[in-house]
Amino acid sequence: MKDKLSEVFDLVETNSEVLPAETKAVEIDATVSDDFEKSRENLYDLLTNGRSALMHALEVAKQSEHPRAFEVVGNLIKQLADINEQLLDLHTKKQKLDDPKGDKRKESPQTVNNNLYVGTTSDLNKLINDMKQES
Repeated sequence: MKDKLSEVFDLVETNSEVLPAETKAVEIDATVSDDFEKSRENLYDLLTNGRSALMHALEVAKQSEHPRAFEVVGNLIKQLADINEQLLDLHTKKQKLDDPKGDKRKESPQTVNNNLYVGTTSDLNKLINDMKQES
């Protein structure tokens, strides 16, 4: 059969060895905290490089007084603000990964008591006085 396939596909037979497939998945050393730190470092690097690029672009814009140069500066400022927002999002995502149940407990209280009184102030005063006299 091997010869027939070689003829059909016009292949030259070579000595090849079939290697068994690895049954074990490749383990990844990186943990969530390592990835967090690397992402954080990358964002900080982008911010520092962006700041220096912004200062340079601002100098070019001031010297040339060209509208396009100021447009580039504005876009660079927006990109740096977006990177800052991404950095904060990274922290909130990390917190959610570290303690997914803790966030829900902090956001909503266990017991909620809602009391609503509909009436006039004089009715409320009468109600309070009646409660004082009973006790």
